[in-house]
Amino acid sequence: MAKVFFSILGTMAAAGVALGGTTLTYDSLLQSSEGWELSVGRSGRNTIQIANGTASCPSSNWGQAAAVTTLSEGILLANEQDTFTFSFDITTNGTTNAAAMVSFVGSETAVCLGTSAYNGTIAYGTSDNVSARAYSFQSAWDSNGSFVSPSSSLTTISSNETVTVSGGISWKDGQFVLDLSANGGTGSIELGDSVSIDKVLLQLDGPNNSSTVPVISNLSMSAYLVPEPATASLSLLGLAGLAMRRRRRQEA
Repeated sequence: MAKVFFSILGTMAAAGVALGGTTLTYDSLLQSSEGWELSVGRSGRNTIQIANGTASCPSSNWGQAAAVTTLSEGILLANEQDTFTFSFDITTNGTTNAAAMVSFVGSETAVCLGTSAYNGTIAYGTSDNVSARAYSFQSAWDSNGSFVSPSSSLTTISSNETVTVSGGISWKDGQFVLDLSANGGTGSIELGDSVSIDKVLLQLDGPNNSSTVPVISNLSMSAYLVPEPATASLSLLGLAGLAMRRRRRQEA
């Protein structure tokens, strides 16, 4: 019996390592338009083109183009050890009177980041409208999306400039907090005791000239998720049971 007991302990210890956490990585979402649903806010305008790591929209003509994709495996941050990180580039082309947005949409909250104030400001904010076609920091999009009151400005971007926007969600002081950085600017948003991310939504808008519409590129996302304690315990008990049955068969 002692041998069986120590065999179970060994199995549980090995399982403890295996159940330490799962990493989900999404770094090829912009390789092709497969899996993306494309739309425009004004009929007759061009949709977003997604290929080779880049989202662009030639000849937008203020079409308020959007693209949304559902993640193959949704992300749920619910344990204090869970984390989420992301990064993407925004490149302006000739003018800052244009929009480029990336939004992470969950079951209760959409986190919105980008330049839809049309003045070169990269802002950030949240919306509880998780079914919107698009999000914007300018009310002109109201009829074709959801207006988001920005929490604050993260940084500014000039014409013909590329800025990397990056951030991470982690547990701090009793809740999940999103920390952001771009071009030397920083910001944060308090998100509560759980965060889900099921979809990614892109937006591009600008004048009727392909050289003036911004570009979104190099989008990457990663989440580290630890199993719920109850789930881990059940898995360990199941493995221990298998070890006991295997031991009994060997003794028989």
